[in-house]
Amino acid sequence: MTEPVTDWKDGILDDFRCWIHACSQADATGFEPSPPEPDLRDLYAEFAALRQELRLQNREQAKAGRELARAVERYDTAVESMTVHGRELTAFEQRTTRAAENRCLRSMLDLYDVLARGLAAAEEVSKRRGFLVRHPRGIDGVAEGYGIALRRFDRMLSGFGVVRLETIGKLFDPRVMHAVEARRIDNVPDGFVVEELQCGYIRGDEVLQLAEVIVNRL
Repeated sequence: MTEPVTDWKDGILDDFRCWIHACSQADATGFEPSPPEPDLRDLYAEFAALRQELRLQNREQAKAGRELARAVERYDTAVESMTVHGRELTAFEQRTTRAAENRCLRSMLDLYDVLARGLAAAEEVSKRRGFLVRHPRGIDGVAEGYGIALRRFDRMLSGFGVVRLETIGKLFDPRVMHAVEARRIDNVPDGFVVEELQCGYIRGDEVLQLAEVIVNRL
């Protein structure tokens, strides 16, 4: 027997009602809840706090920058001071070394003068030859020995930049000469050196030993 049409429609409506009911009762945990409505007062408070935080950070950053600038300035000052002290120390070491060298050189100059006088005496004795003058044995060897020693001294002094002064026939210079006597020679201009008693030496702008001379006075 065929089922009535009204029963078929009623079944569909019942199924639709059940589906609607099931949907209304379904768990909504899988859906994100709607955000709450924004509160302007809370938003203003957040912005105020953020601005205060930025202000504090800017202040700390400025303070750190000033500290860094002072540290850099102190470092530059220290480097400059070390550079100046380094140059001063180098200059002091050079002056000390040169002063010590000059003291040693002055002592050697005394020995040089002794050798020079010995050579002059040996050559003078060697020249005295004749029937009535007996030539000392070995005097030529003595003179040669003096000459060798003096040449070695000359090389050593030249290595230190020491220069011997030329005084004979030169105008008297009180900066590098000491007049120990005055003589009257007609054919020599007044104030010129006629004889040297002790050699004078200079090293650069420094006088190591004054020359002792005899000056002509008309």
